[in-house]
Amino acid sequence: MAFILTSQLETNYKDENNIRHSIPIEDKNKILTNIKKFIKKYDKFVYVSNDPNNFDENEIKFVSMSESFHKTGLHFKENILLDSRNLNFAKEILQDADLIILSGGKCLCELEFFKHIHLKEILTNFKGLVISISAGTMNLCKTVANFPEENSDLDQPRWLEGLGFFSKIIIPHFDGKTKTYQIACEEIDVINDYVLPLSKEKEFIGMTNGSYILLDNNNVEYYGELYSIKNGKVKELKNWLQWIWIINKISN
Repeated sequence: MAFILTSQLETNYKDENNIRHSIPIEDKNKILTNIKKFIKKYDKFVYVSNDPNNFDENEIKFVSMSESFHKTGLHFKENILLDSRNLNFAKEILQDADLIILSGGKCLCELEFFKHIHLKEILTNFKGLVISISAGTMNLCKTVANFPEENSDLDQPRWLEGLGFFSKIIIPHFDGKTKTYQIACEEIDVINDYVLPLSKEKEFIGMTNGSYILLDNNNVEYYGELYSIKNGKVKELKNWLQWIWIINKISN
């Protein structure tokens, strides 16, 4: 099993009318190269929704990603959307998949869905490739920093227990050069009001859009711009040795 932990998988864009258009996946930071490397066969692709009850949004994202894979040349014989309509068959759907996508969205909502379908137990013996996006990436970590993106999130707990496949805490959409959040949040300053203050309690790994972390058994590789966020300070992870040092330090 291999994991590709992303901040954002660029499979579509929205036009001026907010209509989503699928596009081929580019090989930015060798992500397409790594996707093709770890997909052993193309029998089944499963898209795991963020909010299992938001059927319309789930269908839009699922169809868009399926079209993107087709345009990229990733032709699966079977494409399946997993949400509350078929959750009772989650184990059967997921266990023999060749590619599983864990979607982005709200951490708490998605994590509850993951735990309801026993995703951790299913992935423990999984043989294929898992690609996680944003909240999906955060929820794969041992601890989740559940910062709010809008006022309706303010009453949620700040710390969540994730699935534990990665021992660090990841902050997606983090531009370390400008110390800004790469998703527009009109109501909340995510970085200055939450991420930097919370980093005084725990250390984070900030990940820009287009960057990702590859987990292959005991091997960890990072691609693109990633940052250590600790005690309100940001430091770019510039080389492999520095990354290994941080992994060992946090793991111990």
